[in-house]
Amino acid sequence: MGIEDSQTATRPAHLPPVLVGLVLGLFGLQILGLLGLPASIAESRSTQMLLGTLENWVLVIALIALVIYWEGRPLASMGLRAPTVRETGVGLAAGLGAVVLGLIATGIAVVTLGIEQPETLSVIASLPFSVKLALVGTAVITEEILWRGYPIERIGELTGHLWIGAAVSVIVFVGVHYPAWGLVGAIPQTVFALILVGVYVWGRNVVTCMVTHGVINAIMIFVLPTFL
Repeated sequence: MGIEDSQTATRPAHLPPVLVGLVLGLFGLQILGLLGLPASIAESRSTQMLLGTLENWVLVIALIALVIYWEGRPLASMGLRAPTVRETGVGLAAGLGAVVLGLIATGIAVVTLGIEQPETLSVIASLPFSVKLALVGTAVITEEILWRGYPIERIGELTGHLWIGAAVSVIVFVGVHYPAWGLVGAIPQTVFALILVGVYVWGRNVVTCMVTHGVINAIMIFVLPTFL
């Protein structure tokens, strides 16, 4: 795909804010994680995770402000627009398909490699429902803006190839989740990332990706544990 596939080409005046935006979107959470503020403020795991969700929202607000006031572009330039009925349907179907494929891939890996489920899954499962709901809601919205819509569009503009932005999105997403989820968690995360990126490239709509992400998280966090 060429530069013509991007909604708005990056002009020289846009380059500084775009570079800052890419750092915020792709690596902002990791930079804040190095500071360790939630752990230094709160002792309970639930409170620490809730404070972590605030960091996500701070980054999203900063990125949105950057797009509007520094880049001088509409939010649609990073795929943030209302989805059509068809796009919503695709988002729902893609979410169900992602869960099925992710579970199959994980099952094969567990049987063949003998690996165990990550501790992170047990930690999340033990959290109060309200905390899990906050975590899921935050991830569904903020991660799609930070790791899908903005970087895919802007890297596509900078390189002239949307697929490069898509590839970077997958690599960073899986890499960020690997430390907490380990190998067995990275397998479904890779499946989810590929499908989420595919949904974005198909429709260039980050809200559709949120629908897909919402289905994935709802099933994996709220539904599946009741059968295990």
